[in-house]
Amino acid sequence: MLLVGLGAAAVFWAGLTLGSGMVGRNEQEQAAIEAFTETYQRIADDFIGTPLPETLLEGAIEGMFEALEDPNSRYMPPDEYESALDNAMGEFEGIGAVMATEDADGDECGAIAASCRLRVLEVLSGAPAEEAGLLAGDVVTSVDGTSLAGSTIDDSVRLIRGPRGSRVTLTLERDGTELELPITRDTVVADDVHAATLADGRVGYIAIDSFSANAADEFEQALQAHLAAGVDGVVVDLRDDPGGFVDATVEISSQFLDDGVVFWEEDAQGGQVAVDVIDDGLATDEDLSVAVLVNGGSASASEILAGALQDAGRAALVGEPTFGKGTVQEWNELPGENGGYRLSVAKWLTRDKRWIDRVGLTPDVRVELEGQRYRAGFAGADPEADSQLQAAVAAALGEPLTSPSPPPPSAPSAAPSTEATTVPGSPEGTD
Repeated sequence: MLLVGLGAAAVFWAGLTLGSGMVGRNEQEQAAIEAFTETYQRIADDFIGTPLPETLLEGAIEGMFEALEDPNSRYMPPDEYESALDNAMGEFEGIGAVMATEDADGDECGAIAASCRLRVLEVLSGAPAEEAGLLAGDVVTSVDGTSLAGSTIDDSVRLIRGPRGSRVTLTLERDGTELELPITRDTVVADDVHAATLADGRVGYIAIDSFSANAADEFEQALQAHLAAGVDGVVVDLRDDPGGFVDATVEISSQFLDDGVVFWEEDAQGGQVAVDVIDDGLATDEDLSVAVLVNGGSASASEILAGALQDAGRAALVGEPTFGKGTVQEWNELPGENGGYRLSVAKWLTRDKRWIDRVGLTPDVRVELEGQRYRAGFAGADPEADSQLQAAVAAALGEPLTSPSPPPPSAPSAAPSTEATTVPGSPEGTD
């Protein structure tokens, strides 16, 4: 459900050339179009500086989205729009490494500094980073000689990524030694699904980092392998998964549901359309117990999956209340090299028609994270040190659990940079 179209953008740009000839839907709209066109032409012709037309138009488009006061609807310049689409597709040009900012205790932190380092969490198999010798645990201090001090994770990703065939040099700290590592960038396919076997082979674990274009197929393969191994239960880890393609979450939800609705979509006029389960799921037999791990970073498409399984009584939700993002965005590319935008065009409701926007889903078993979060395949990953995962494993084995009644979650002040149709930002970056 990644919708890329040119219709609305073409109408907007036509207004700049047609001027007062463009017809609004009513007199008020017609007057506004004429006022905009007149202002643009006056600035372009008479301003004593040298305004660039593309700069004026970009500012105008961006201003329209700011006026909506919707954190999920916004304009994106060309580079950002292209990068966001690459993330959504799960394929990009870069080095192929997952990184995060961590403090001395291994917790997420903000801007890079002496107490907040950019650490490599995972090197993707077969990626340029692996071929060059980058290792999980390496600390990146500069890129092409530019120090990362004061940079955010997003700033760092932009520096490290680049076109296929280009070269980037990372300055690293490894075991107390500084070294320079040149890497030639290439096309990289992100690894968004991670699997492991826990509880002496009795529980299959599958983590979804984002619902990219490849996630549903990767999830099906992992689930099939667990079922073939004869696991008694499955844990699906959606913690800090900011969302992605709606189609992917419908396919994954349908692996566990034999019929009914995955979610409802409600348009601007209030009309509701059911998005139904796809037949022939692999794990619809309710003898197989399922637990879903969630937290405040689980948003959008993650909440569609978690909400569907919770409403159907198919899985126990374990962890912390989810983010609460109940809208779907449509993506549109503007003509020429002018970027694009995403626009909130619908609400989504859970299987039982709950709208969880700015409220989130409440876990069936509320567990705060104690210790380090488990990451399958990452260096030093220890499932025993993850309190939430241990609770989910117990739920997947059918062990009775009780959860204290937590205070109602407070509504977040703003949504993460994510949407139900694409991959959003997170505390980690894949370069």
